[in-house]
Amino acid sequence: MVTIQTISFVRSSACLTLDDNQKIWLMRSDFLESGWYEGLSVEKEAFDRFVQLHQYPRALNQAVSMLARRPCSKGEISRNLIQHHYTDEVIELVIYKLEKEKLLDDQDFSELWVQNRIGKYGVRRIRQELRHKGISEETADEALSRVSDEQQLENATVLAEKAWSKTKSGEDPRKSRQKIIVSLVRKGYGWDIATQAVDSASQTE
Repeated sequence: MVTIQTISFVRSSACLTLDDNQKIWLMRSDFLESGWYEGLSVEKEAFDRFVQLHQYPRALNQAVSMLARRPCSKGEISRNLIQHHYTDEVIELVIYKLEKEKLLDDQDFSELWVQNRIGKYGVRRIRQELRHKGISEETADEALSRVSDEQQLENATVLAEKAWSKTKSGEDPRKSRQKIIVSLVRKGYGWDIATQAVDSASQTE
């Protein structure tokens, strides 16, 4: 059994605090349909079934809307649904449905993310971005394994050439070199690659 200790309303939502201090959020209209009230004890199975029945369609629609705007990782979908107070069980059901329908795939997402970012940033920066999006180390490694050191050096050199072209006339070349190297390292390139790229770019100036 679960007992509804308190009920509060926030705009169009109802927040139910249970006897274990868990908070369950429902749309106000869904809550009114339930007939529940403070102090009521409900069979846990029936309670969970009601919550899932009403939360799941809304959560699924919200997740699909996110994916319609742009590709998302599983972590991004989960975090968004958590922020909107969906239960863990409902979130798991949504993730399962999206993966089953091939709408959500962290490997595909990671590979696309790498393709879109590799011309601007190094693998260290991209790895951090993937981690922030909830991508596992193993999945990130797989996506980044296709990026060779040669490609990294080539991309870094292009960025270094652009940076050299923007240096001020009369500026100390040594300071310019150091500044560009630091800039590349901040973009996620290793120090060795950044140094090689800057030295190569400076020879074309």
